[in-house]
Amino acid sequence: MDDSTSDCQLNQGKVDFEFESNKVPEPLSVVDDQLIPKIGMTFKTLEDAAKFYKDYAKAAGFSTRVQSTNKKENKIKNQLITCSREGK
Repeated sequence: MDDSTSDCQLNQGKVDFEFESNKVPEPLSVVDDQLIPKIGMTFKTLEDAAKFYKDYAKAAGFSTRVQSTNKKENKIKNQLITCSREGK
């Protein structure tokens, strides 16, 4: 297609990047304070921690996955749970 038949016009002039508002949009979902992770939280079992973060992620609108697990003498010492889209 040549330029004479095109319906599109490219304006080579000044581009205006000004936005209508500087306001930050409201969060997509409101999560109950009891579900929000806090620094220093502890869990009795690994399953309790996994359930807590799964419930939090569901309420916040995303999903989680286990990124890594560290073991010592065949016992889990720590486990990193992350957003399933992390790194993408």
